[in-house]
Amino acid sequence: MKSSQPYVPESGASTQVPGTAAAGPREMLPYVVPMLTFLVLTNLEGYLPGQGWYPPAYAAKVLVVALVAWCYRSTWSDLRPIPPASTLLLATMVGLVVFVLWVRLEGWYPALGFLGKRTSFDPSTLDANWKWPFVAIRLTGLVLLVPLIEELFWRSFLVRWLIDPDFWKVPIGRMTPMAAGVTSAIFALSHPEWLPALLTGLLWAWLLWQTKSLLACVLSHSVANLALGIHVLATRDWKYW
Repeated sequence: MKSSQPYVPESGASTQVPGTAAAGPREMLPYVVPMLTFLVLTNLEGYLPGQGWYPPAYAAKVLVVALVAWCYRSTWSDLRPIPPASTLLLATMVGLVVFVLWVRLEGWYPALGFLGKRTSFDPSTLDANWKWPFVAIRLTGLVLLVPLIEELFWRSFLVRWLIDPDFWKVPIGRMTPMAAGVTSAIFALSHPEWLPALLTGLLWAWLLWQTKSLLACVLSHSVANLALGIHVLATRDWKYW
């Protein structure tokens, strides 16, 4: 006799209900669309008619991507449960190591022209009434939005998809050398700072495997980006913007 109780997955187990269809393109969209929207809008920034267009363009990008992420907020369930304090502390420490890698490795690896370059925008060129609102929006995108959509794509979706195309069957936190290596390599090729990005991808793959917590990776990513944002504002090293 079939039980009338709802299926509740064990901690760390797949959230796919037995008997349901395997994950397909429709299940991938919530992970892929916010990330793809961000990448497309970021690439379009290279076609702006002048630097003065960057602040409103960036603000529009944050708004659009945030709305898209909200529409696909079902993926945010991947962030549960909240890990213990020791895991959050480890995530914070890894985030600070990532920050050090990005800043200290500068000049120790060759630039790859085909990876492009970042928009180096100095907010002090803005009118005083707009400078700090733009900085606030820039930090919101850097510290809150980017870590969320990137970790959902890289460490929740792509890692599991590389292990099994029916990624929904793979528990969050399962890791293989191939999944860690491929996601880290692609992550590196999506950043001008390819060497720090490669090491960062490997560190966050390790953190995910070690903690079995996607929220730990999001927190670590946020800590790294916040530290980098503070560094940029303190040193006026706008190339990291």
